[in-house]
Amino acid sequence: MSYQHLKERSHYEEMYDKFTVEWCRRFEEPRPISDEELETSTELSLSQIQWCHDLSTDWLIFQEAGNRWLRRKETIQEWMERDKRRDQMVERAQVPLVRCPSCGKAMDCVYTDVRSDIDSDREWLEFFLCCKPCKQGKDVYENGSKVPRKPILCEKCNREVETDIKKKKGKRYYIETCKHCGHVEEALSTLDEKKKEPTQEEIDRYEHDKKRFCLTDQQGQRYKSWKEQMKHLDDEEKAQEANAEFYDKLAEVKKLNIAGLEKLLKPVLKKAGYADLHFAMSPPAQQIILTFSVRDMEERREEYDSRKTLEKTIEGLLEDKNWALTTEGVSYRLGMLDGRIRGYESKEDLEQLTKSRMKKKGKLVTVTQSKSSQYASMLPEDIGL
Repeated sequence: MSYQHLKERSHYEEMYDKFTVEWCRRFEEPRPISDEELETSTELSLSQIQWCHDLSTDWLIFQEAGNRWLRRKETIQEWMERDKRRDQMVERAQVPLVRCPSCGKAMDCVYTDVRSDIDSDREWLEFFLCCKPCKQGKDVYENGSKVPRKPILCEKCNREVETDIKKKKGKRYYIETCKHCGHVEEALSTLDEKKKEPTQEEIDRYEHDKKRFCLTDQQGQRYKSWKEQMKHLDDEEKAQEANAEFYDKLAEVKKLNIAGLEKLLKPVLKKAGYADLHFAMSPPAQQIILTFSVRDMEERREEYDSRKTLEKTIEGLLEDKNWALTTEGVSYRLGMLDGRIRGYESKEDLEQLTKSRMKKKGKLVTVTQSKSSQYASMLPEDIGL
């Protein structure tokens, strides 16, 4: 004999919904306003504090019910796979050969059970073997070794008792007899206990709460979408906090047009020994890129020093501007230097420019693209819950 673990899917669905109702009901249990809440809310009246308390409770239940829906299908599938696995374990099980200590004959298997640890995934089989003529019984593992059981102690004298099973009117009773003090305990088997049927009031309340706490698929999909939007907004806020320096630098970027750029560069380059700054602009395209040329006025300055000095001077001037040297740098030929400067105009381009500059200084930056915060103030009723 063995227990059939796997049931119809509807059995697990109803069980999951029952757990959901019981779980969400816990948050609705009345809770008095604490002294700490009163102390920290000196500017609010008692009714206002209660309103805040009720609102936070509603929000908590709203999210708990939604999260239960998100885990529903996966959890039910896990339960069904677990019970299917247990039935397969029982089906493949080899009943161990154990002989009766009285007559020496092989004991019959009365019941096969799958046991498991609460804190782990470990599962194992236990067999209840019996020799009916000798009234001997044993609980053993699949390898035939005895299952250790804690002794049952008498509630009167705390000595070990003897156990027996008797039938009365078709029902099984467990009898515990203490030979030391004579105390006898009798308990009806849980398998024979008559299950208490719920009242109509309890049934109606459960159905009402099930509609409140167990979301339909349509409600669940809306909750899932809402939660993903909230997570994105939360991630964006965290990214902004983590990259406060990035956004500060982005806000500090000064936008110059071509005339402003030329006005900025000429006097500083002249002071550094470069003259005759000229710009040439390629035909309009997606990117604004200026080709520039200058003449090195320092006769004794070598090519490497001339290029590096010019690059350093330009990069220093443009560090907080919306222009930057392109990656190929500056070219040199007999005192004539030329290069390209790119202009950054859109918000996305300026973000990329600022990010690149910070990375050059060894600062890791993770920028989340800006999104609309239209969902930030949504309430449960706004998504149909």
